[in-house]
Amino acid sequence: MDIQTGDQELTGALDEPNFTGRLLGENHRYRLQQYLGGGGMGDVYVAIDTSLNQTVAVKLLKASLLAEPELLQRFERECAICAALKSPHIVQIRDYGVTADGYPFYVMEYLQGQPLSQLLESQIRLPVEQACTIAIQICAGLQVAHAGIMLWNPEAGSDLWTNVIHRDLKPDNIFLVPTALGDLVKIIDFGVAKLRSIQQMAASTTDMFLGTRHYAAPEQLELSQDLDAQADIYSLGVILYEMLTGSDPFGFDFRHREVPERLWLTAHLSQTPLPFCAHPSGEQIPPDLEAIVMRCLAKAPQDRYASVSQLSQALREIVEAAPQVAPQVAPVLNPASLPHSEHTPTYSRLYTLLTAAMLLTCLGAIGAAIVTGISVSEFPSQSEQLSPAPSPSLSQLSLARTLAGHADSVWALAVSQDGQTLVSGSQDQTIKVWNLPTGRPTQILTGHQDAVRALSLSADGQMLFSGGADQTVKLWNISTGTLQSTLSHTAPVWSVALNRSEDKLVSGSGDGKINLWNPKTEDSIQTIEGHDGIVYATAFNPLDETGLASSGADRTVKLWNVKTGNLIRVLSDHTDSVRCLAFSSQGMLASGSWDKTIKLWDTQTGQLIRTLTGHDDRVTAIAFNADGTLLVSASVDQTIKLWHVQTGKLLQSVSGHSDWVLSVAIDAQAPALISGSKDKTIKIWQ
Repeated sequence: MDIQTGDQELTGALDEPNFTGRLLGENHRYRLQQYLGGGGMGDVYVAIDTSLNQTVAVKLLKASLLAEPELLQRFERECAICAALKSPHIVQIRDYGVTADGYPFYVMEYLQGQPLSQLLESQIRLPVEQACTIAIQICAGLQVAHAGIMLWNPEAGSDLWTNVIHRDLKPDNIFLVPTALGDLVKIIDFGVAKLRSIQQMAASTTDMFLGTRHYAAPEQLELSQDLDAQADIYSLGVILYEMLTGSDPFGFDFRHREVPERLWLTAHLSQTPLPFCAHPSGEQIPPDLEAIVMRCLAKAPQDRYASVSQLSQALREIVEAAPQVAPQVAPVLNPASLPHSEHTPTYSRLYTLLTAAMLLTCLGAIGAAIVTGISVSEFPSQSEQLSPAPSPSLSQLSLARTLAGHADSVWALAVSQDGQTLVSGSQDQTIKVWNLPTGRPTQILTGHQDAVRALSLSADGQMLFSGGADQTVKLWNISTGTLQSTLSHTAPVWSVALNRSEDKLVSGSGDGKINLWNPKTEDSIQTIEGHDGIVYATAFNPLDETGLASSGADRTVKLWNVKTGNLIRVLSDHTDSVRCLAFSSQGMLASGSWDKTIKLWDTQTGQLIRTLTGHDDRVTAIAFNADGTLLVSASVDQTIKLWHVQTGKLLQSVSGHSDWVLSVAIDAQAPALISGSKDKTIKIWQ
């Protein structure tokens, strides 16, 4: 990350050593695998923590800076700050050390995703709610930093409570980690952070400018030694302005030309920001939001918001005033409620949310046990095969029973074909096996080291396949309750599905790959580079053994021939991430999305048959009934909806869960609908 002094960037020599392949740390714990990139102070590598078999990132101080005591101190201070700041919205430090040849390094969580700057290159302007929600998460991280941490002060010879001012907020230092319900925002690079003790003792002083002039507050440009939280609020105001308008506050057109440092200096110190209406579509941005941004950009610190908490509240009111816009990123997280196990490399496991009693959950491949695939072969058009009337078996649902037992959200459900066994997977890292007719648990399967997010049962109900955020797919013998084998991924697993002949298992993961396995031999059959981003759902075609469907964060549904690995067709009518897939017994595909819609597709032609609208928030799970005449959908809006497939008519909307409904499955024998929720319960509807 860039750290600037005056007009010169602190850059290392061109002959920096390459640490790829080296072993670092106590007992050679970290094996460096790949060079990721470097900034002003350090070089970052992807590494394997050989003790925990997890992917981490390692940052080493540049060789050219080893002889600079102040820069070495700053590197060590960045490590200490990030280690002390415990927030899911701040990159977390796990370890610190010095190599045998004297290079300081620290180990941090490995983030897969993209910096905000990269998003803004491809999407110049963000929707109002997406921009606000990103900013709200930044505020959450800054609130922890501004509140302060306890650090050892060598000059005072004691611990001192110090407030942390980032001083270099910019899109490059805001990282977006894809998760099941949106991007988790992480603030990175505290290398130029300012420590400010409650006794007003500066941890360090400098007469050089530290930061990035494009985003720096006026008082920071004037080299004030008394920077406080208002400096970060100003920088966040510039970021908000750019997310909403696609331009900087002063109309420099920085995306298309290089802006001299002196122009940024003059503009921040004396130039009035342009009104939003000066930019394309600027008049569509709510005036109240423009007023919030302009207050952040006030020249005088005392004219800005008094705290990021106050700013966050103002942004929340904007979001709440526009319920018609679907949230685009994950809500703010409460660090106190995080599970205790370590994060996986893509940080996709569930968190308890701080706001609106919400939960960050993984929704890939949660859905009906009857979701088995998608057709890409030649057979009569699905739109011609629709049954003339819906089955009455699931009409007019009412609550029959509530099953309690999980300690956290129920992500995934699977039902045996004979209707005797229900299996549920949870954020509490357990799998529970239930006797469905009695509603009593019969087994608890433990083995996953993180949330269990996907389940698939064999036809006889004896073999279970589970996918988890611990980067594994596990094969279980239900009759004995034993773990038979574990298949490893390089990223969290979001979906698993077994084909009809039960000789292929598919899993989709956070690295955008689709893995095919032989469940009997446990061999890998092939890996398909599936999506640009997380693969959230996978499903086999029940009518064609070569057919496979997948969907992901790239807003597409893709149809594959698993025999050749070839892409057959891309369905791309959704406007947001596609979280779930379901395939009817008659060959119709349904896809559920964050855009709050369900779409029905003819997979032979690739034509969209119809779009079902009615949910007030993101669709999390879908399932067809046995004859394909009814479709059930679940949503963050806490409802379950029953649809007539042929007409698209909403037949019933069921409420009963006290929080998001995350998974659904259909017991064709009862018949009954089963739902799992963030409220930790499973409900059976008949």
